[in-house]
Amino acid sequence: MNDLTNEENSNVEQDLNILENKDLDPGLDLEPKPDPNISPEMQSPEVRSPEPKRQYQLRISLLSIFLGGALLILGRSLLDGNIGKPTAFTFPEQIDWTNPNVVPNISPNDKPKVIIDKKEFYGKPRYVSGQSYKYLVDGLPLDLDIRYLFGTEGNILLFLKELANLEIDEDKLRQQVRKNDLGYYLIFEYQNRVYLTACINPRGISTVTREQFDDNASKSATDRVVVIKWLLGQTDLRDRRCLWTVLSTPFNTGGDRAIIDQKLEKVWILWYEWWKIRFPQP
Repeated sequence: MNDLTNEENSNVEQDLNILENKDLDPGLDLEPKPDPNISPEMQSPEVRSPEPKRQYQLRISLLSIFLGGALLILGRSLLDGNIGKPTAFTFPEQIDWTNPNVVPNISPNDKPKVIIDKKEFYGKPRYVSGQSYKYLVDGLPLDLDIRYLFGTEGNILLFLKELANLEIDEDKLRQQVRKNDLGYYLIFEYQNRVYLTACINPRGISTVTREQFDDNASKSATDRVVVIKWLLGQTDLRDRRCLWTVLSTPFNTGGDRAIIDQKLEKVWILWYEWWKIRFPQP
């Protein structure tokens, strides 16, 4: 009996020696065996381990940057009451067109009409100023109304009804939205006139609907330069301004609508390029 007990104690001591001196035996495999009932993906260290420390630190750093930027903007707004308010903008009396076929359609002593909208309605944007121009394009009389909108949702379909007094079905207007390299624009016929309208935005492309305006503003907000200026309190992440333009010309039933559309689109491109690089400062 004592011999059996001594043998068991000897085996236990040998096992302890093996565990304590496992590094001395390179052939000894003490690594845990994978469970055949668990997929290899679930057994990988990335799955079993918590979120890497580096990724956690990166998130904390980004949160700190945005929090610091927000506090900086808040501090500047408390010290400077003009932050967040639109800057007054004066429209030029005439546009310097690069096309000689576009000429003013007013007498030399006349000045463009200033637009003042007094009507109040839900969703009305704040706008600093507006102006109405008259031109001849290849002999075609053309009216151009432009408004500098501030704090807008970019819903031109609403503006046409409430500000331009055009009672036209919104669903029909949506079906006539077009797109080119400059962005979206709307062209339609109403009471013997053909209209082309769109928002010229300070960033990104031109837009017509609220959805297009929001999508364009969101995409532009991720630009690195925009983020840096926002952190410095120099601009908003989502710039909610636009130069709303309405071009229109008379149209008689039975005329060639395609030619009218082409002329309006041609003027729109010139108009857009001229204003894009001269967009009012915030």
